[in-house]
Amino acid sequence: MKKGIFRRFFVFYAVVFLLAILFVEFYITSTVRESYTDNLRQNLSIQIDLISKSMPFDKTNVDALCRQLKKDTGARVTVIGKDGKVIGDSDAESGRMDNHLHRTEIEQSFLFGAGMTIRSSDTLKYDLLYVAKKISKDEGSKGFIRLAVPLKEVDHAINLLRIKIILVVISVLLATFFVTIGQTEHLRRLLRQITDFSKSLSRGEIDKRLYLKNAGEFSEIAENITAMSVKLQDVIARNEEERNRLNVILKSLPDALFIIDAKGGILLSSSSSKEFFGDVPMTGMQFIEAVRSSEISDLVDHVRRTLSPGMTEARIDAPEEKYLAVRVSPLFYRENKLSGFVAVFHDITQIEKLEQVRKDFVANVSHEIKTPITAIKGFADTLLDGAIDDKENAARFIRTIKSNSERINSLVDDLMTISKIELGVIRVDKTKIDIEDVFRNVLELFKDKAAEKNLSLSVSNRPGIMEINADKNRLIQILTNLVDNAIKFTDSGSVAFGIDRENEKTFLFVEDTGTGVPQKHLPRLGERFYRVDPARSRRMGGTGLGLAIVKHLVKAHGWQILIESREGKGTKIIIEVPEDQICS
Repeated sequence: MKKGIFRRFFVFYAVVFLLAILFVEFYITSTVRESYTDNLRQNLSIQIDLISKSMPFDKTNVDALCRQLKKDTGARVTVIGKDGKVIGDSDAESGRMDNHLHRTEIEQSFLFGAGMTIRSSDTLKYDLLYVAKKISKDEGSKGFIRLAVPLKEVDHAINLLRIKIILVVISVLLATFFVTIGQTEHLRRLLRQITDFSKSLSRGEIDKRLYLKNAGEFSEIAENITAMSVKLQDVIARNEEERNRLNVILKSLPDALFIIDAKGGILLSSSSSKEFFGDVPMTGMQFIEAVRSSEISDLVDHVRRTLSPGMTEARIDAPEEKYLAVRVSPLFYRENKLSGFVAVFHDITQIEKLEQVRKDFVANVSHEIKTPITAIKGFADTLLDGAIDDKENAARFIRTIKSNSERINSLVDDLMTISKIELGVIRVDKTKIDIEDVFRNVLELFKDKAAEKNLSLSVSNRPGIMEINADKNRLIQILTNLVDNAIKFTDSGSVAFGIDRENEKTFLFVEDTGTGVPQKHLPRLGERFYRVDPARSRRMGGTGLGLAIVKHLVKAHGWQILIESREGKGTKIIIEVPEDQICS
């Protein structure tokens, strides 16, 4: 606490104390002066009574007698005739003095028999107390006798009293000052401790405790503040625990979650929100700026109007294409007063893709099967209608039926192979195999086919790599499918396959100089029945399942496949093999 507060208190009380002392001093001095004057008036009245018995009012000058009486009484004696003429005075020549009939004390005496006043003497030039009495005899007025005494002694006595009072006041004030300084310093120390403790609480240092020594009434305050600190610490600990629990929940949520205020600003977002909408600070952004979807914005408006939860599905393009299932619920902190919204985003991209794959799969299977079945049915009907007797055409029809049935059989075999791999029926039995032997087998299978198209078919084996940990038959199947595709889609140039090492990574590869694949098709290569050029692929007898089988077998080995291609330049398929499966 600042010193100015105590200074103001001290000054205030000091002023009040001084005003009270001044009032008391004025009252005491006034009372003392009044009492002294009253006693003096009574004494002078008695003396006037005594003097009046021997005062000759019939003489014209009694100055000498007045001077003699002054010696006896100590007061100035003035004798005044009934007409106001001074006939005797102890301090001045009566003949030169003014008429005193209209003096205040004389007028009072004339009316009331006695009078008194205090004024500065025109003759002596200082304050005097004048007491006068009318002297009467035989019901006739003889005149007035007036006694006057100077008030210098009274003023002197009162000044002495005043000085004593001032000294006492100063002593009391000094004593009060030092006592107040001590008490205020003690209070200041206590308040400083309380203030420092409250500041530490405001800074979050809630583990401290407040102990006050000789605090008196402040002890209870200290106990209450300490108890408040303990409770505050418990509350903060619980809130921190709840917040940590909420943060853990938000971080562990695979779905994106936003808590939005009533104006559309994002108050809180889960960690996974960055994966959905980009790695930017979400808190404080407007919801529509972060999401950028008209469907979701319309859903929020609908929830705002109806005050009931709503759901929708939406597609976003940035930072990458995703399909989302969105649920928005109204948030109420007070009854019937909308405080905001809770929006939850579930990524259904994979489901959408799988659904699309399923649709494509059904459509492709139907198409792949329907074409040969239609051909078989057509030629069979033709034979039954009489063409069987036409030996030349009948043989051709039967060969067509056989070719289409083989195509259906090949398609079913490939589908069964994929299903068996996925179901785990076909297992990958890894052993150490001679990689050169695998390459020789594949080379023998395709050297004639490559020669028919005037293609160069070569094997590249990295020196030092002799064996690989793999399933020999499945590895041959992988390379067979890849080399077969490479030869099919390469009209001129070469096809090469083998094993190599680059950037401390070992990989199998199949590379051709064929037509290549446009970049937009690369992500979908390996899907069942997916063809870059469907017409050409069917014309070459492909089922559209070869690369899908390769991807499944590569995955079953625990390897990774990567496809690099440039349209019109060729394609290179890379299969990364972990180093612990390579034997030198």
